[in-house]
Amino acid sequence: MSSLTLEHINIITAKQDSLWGTVSVSLSEAINRQATLSSPLVTLLPLSELENTFTGKRVFGIATLQTKTAHTLIIMLETEPALVVADLIAGGDGSSPPESVDEGTLQVLQQVLFVIASGFAQSLANLTSGDCNILQVECRHDVIEAPVEWLVQDNLVRLDAVLHLDASPIGALSVLGDERFGLWLAGEKTEEDTEAQAAQAHGSATPFQILEETASATAQPFVPLAQAAAQPVPPGIDLILDVPLELTVELGRKRMFIKEVLELTVGSIVELDRVAGEPVDVLVNGRIMARGEVVVIEDNFGIRITEIINPQEQLVEISRRAVG
Repeated sequence: MSSLTLEHINIITAKQDSLWGTVSVSLSEAINRQATLSSPLVTLLPLSELENTFTGKRVFGIATLQTKTAHTLIIMLETEPALVVADLIAGGDGSSPPESVDEGTLQVLQQVLFVIASGFAQSLANLTSGDCNILQVECRHDVIEAPVEWLVQDNLVRLDAVLHLDASPIGALSVLGDERFGLWLAGEKTEEDTEAQAAQAHGSATPFQILEETASATAQPFVPLAQAAAQPVPPGIDLILDVPLELTVELGRKRMFIKEVLELTVGSIVELDRVAGEPVDVLVNGRIMARGEVVVIEDNFGIRITEIINPQEQLVEISRRAVG
């Protein structure tokens, strides 16, 4: 494998505005505040200098990015700004963040890092015109250590940007990847890419077993909705049961230019981004909570819930809607 050079760093630098712009939009949507990332910087960091460069405990997530191959990334926030963001995503105003990173705060921060990682993956997909997905993010508050798969390489690529909330800088956001990731981001073909293309050309079998060949596989039934709804009510929830919420059923969306909107007249047809018969989204106070199918109840429309969205899927949807 070739090594990262100054030319590779310059190519990656030229992509930074597009890269961080999408992450800013995703994070803004998640915390309901204007988040921007400015002053992007790309540097080459010798692996041997990793622990000396990032001393002490900080909040970071180890993310698995799936392209044609898998890449391990570290997404890092300084502790103080991370606590401010955690307070915002938990519904606070950022003025009274947690005093320390406990287990509950770490779970909230994992959601924050997942949003950032998903926005980062979407940016990479746009820049490379290929599939990029975040498979998982493991959040920690500890001293930075190199993942095992990085230890065979000499250098890391370091991407830094300054995080602003409502135009006020609060700290740095950094993404670290190994040389293989840096070369891929710079558009350099790696050995894995060449091997993947050769395997595809020769029609080699995938490492996954075809479903039809798995005779012993048994389908797992979904939990009936009535059964799922009969979960115990969390303690203290009765105190807020009379708080009103706005439920919206969204049939679909469409992005249009101002020129196209001005051309709309009575009888105009707007094609939405949803296939006929596809489940519609159920939003509570603007956040997707479930999906369902439209039904008719006497003279009114109704919605039959077919799927409840878990918190991690909600964050993926927030990111997708922000960059869509």
